[in-house]
Amino acid sequence: MKLKNFLQQSQQVTRLSEQKTPVVSQEESTNTPSESNNAFKERLSPPWVRHLLILTGLGVVFSVVAVYIVNSAYKQWQYMQRYLETDNAQITAEINPVTTRVSGIVTEIRFNDNQIVSPGMVLVKLDKSNYQLSLARAKASLELAKQQAALAQEKIPKIAIEVPSTQPVPENKKAQIQQRALIKKIALQVEALNRQKKINEQQYKIALASFTQKQVEVKKAELELGYTNIVTPVGGVVGNKNVQVGQSVLPGQTLLSIIQPRPWIIAYFPETQLEKIQPEQKVKITVSAFANRQFQGKVDSIAFMPQDNLMNNSASSNSLHEIPVKILFDKSSIQGYESRFTPGMSAFVKVEIK
Repeated sequence: MKLKNFLQQSQQVTRLSEQKTPVVSQEESTNTPSESNNAFKERLSPPWVRHLLILTGLGVVFSVVAVYIVNSAYKQWQYMQRYLETDNAQITAEINPVTTRVSGIVTEIRFNDNQIVSPGMVLVKLDKSNYQLSLARAKASLELAKQQAALAQEKIPKIAIEVPSTQPVPENKKAQIQQRALIKKIALQVEALNRQKKINEQQYKIALASFTQKQVEVKKAELELGYTNIVTPVGGVVGNKNVQVGQSVLPGQTLLSIIQPRPWIIAYFPETQLEKIQPEQKVKITVSAFANRQFQGKVDSIAFMPQDNLMNNSASSNSLHEIPVKILFDKSSIQGYESRFTPGMSAFVKVEIK
């Protein structure tokens, strides 16, 4: 029916065009050549033909777009089968606080912000005067204790009195009485001598203990004097400076931090992806601060996340946790960048799972 109606409409259009031919001819004599061409094209291109051409063109465009979308989706599917990626990642490193063990006034600062330092380097100096006096007093007390111990040792008797061996009892009664009196006297002397010896030995032990204690006090005074030179236990980059010349510091106070040049990445992945992540998998890393360079690494382990963090994370991600994964840099790929990485820098990681 549609075809029949279409043919009837075409015949009507043809008859109308034939009836209007003289008028058109008169008009064509007054029109320009370009207008005549346009009119000719319009007669040759009925509306249904133009509509068909438009629909055909749109169909071609939609087909190209559909092919492109399908191809892109397939490539994306292939990519997801090979890689897992996240931009929720950041650099971290060991940060060692440098504290003071003694109180005092800062007299010298021997480092600059962001300076690279080596282990054992003196970074801060404190006033030494009080600690030098303490060491001198401790040494004097040690010398006195040494002398007292020597005197106590000399008082210990070195000759012991022995009770004579059993002698024959004389027949004379008077001689017997004298013999018993002599033996008793000697026994009392031995008892007194032994008692005094024990007292002297005890005094010597006390003097010796005092001497040992004074030695400890001298050692402590020497250490405290040495602690006025505050050194870094590790090498790295100086950060978080919190000290000035003339400042009074207290034991345990943090003066600065040392960032060690052994950075790593903590990247957060949804827990549903952890099954595909295994140690030793290769990782491609892009650090935002150095976007034009790609670094290499590998998965080290699934990091521990405290329960409190899991609960907080759950509230913001529809009960799906994001679990931290520790990623180690390939040392050769970050050569020259170790000291340029700062904890907290953002990173984008791509884990190769196949």
